[in-house]
Amino acid sequence: MKVTILIETQTKAAYRAIRPVLVAHIAGYIGVCGYTFSATINQADFASLVDVVNNAAQRAGVHPAEYTINTVQPISRNPVGVTRP
Repeated sequence: MKVTILIETQTKAAYRAIRPVLVAHIAGYIGVCGYTFSATINQADFASLVDVVNNAAQRAGVHPAEYTINTVQPISRNPVGVTRP
C-alpha cells in the first residue's frame, strides 16, 4: 500500500540536512513547497525513511523540534456514513 508523507522543516538548517537524504532515499517524485517535502512511498518503507531522516538530522545537529514527519491518509471514495442517491 502506498502512503503520502509530508516532512515539514521549520529552519533552513533542517531543510539542508534532510533534502539530500530524501533525494537519495526516494526513487520518485518529491514535491517541495517552501520548507515542506511531500512524496508517495510504500508503507513498508516508512520506518526506514524515518530512521534515515532522523539520523541525517542528528548528524547535522538539527533539533527534533525543527522538523516533523507525517503521513497523509488516503481519502476514501465511499466515506463511512455518506449515502449516495
